[in-house]
Amino acid sequence: MVLLVAMILSTKFLTPAELAAALPKPFEPAAVAKGLYTKAESEVASKASPLGDVITGVQSDPKAAAEKFGAVAPNESTWVFAVRASGVVTDVTDQSVRLKIPGVPNETAVIVPTDVAIQGTVVRDGMGFKFADAPGQTDYQYVGDEIKKLMQAAVQEQASGITKGKQIQVIGMISVQNNGAPQPKAKPVNVQPIKIEVG
Repeated sequence: MVLLVAMILSTKFLTPAELAAALPKPFEPAAVAKGLYTKAESEVASKASPLGDVITGVQSDPKAAAEKFGAVAPNESTWVFAVRASGVVTDVTDQSVRLKIPGVPNETAVIVPTDVAIQGTVVRDGMGFKFADAPGQTDYQYVGDEIKKLMQAAVQEQASGITKGKQIQVIGMISVQNNGAPQPKAKPVNVQPIKIEVG
């Protein structure tokens, strides 16, 4: 009896607020995405390499280009490069902008998606968020989906005044397949935009 009383007296009872604070926080893809995107907006510009240099690099020696330009490898088959580009708009649709970039071969199309083709997963991967950082596949995908929504909202506003012939600057990321072979010059390059400036 004395032992039972002693155990009860030594037991710490938590209030509901203390219990909630002690439990693991639920995973919130939208909040994680917001943090990653905000970090990308503030950090990628300083890490970005000229798109022309990156493209010619991956078209000759992708592995050397990845090392030289500090590409992120989210998995064994992909590299993500932070890039910046300044070029003339050669075509505009409600879904994308096509650019002519100095240093990029003429046969390599440079496309900046501005709507449904935006891939939040590229920015997610480029910012170092890994599969193990999420509870599972669904939440991992949701983070990319939520980043896409943030990108679309920002880019559609930034790209609203773009017309053919205008000069624009883009900060973003490109995803390159790591298959051990140089990227074909005929393969289009999609720049996933973090920031677009006109003029």
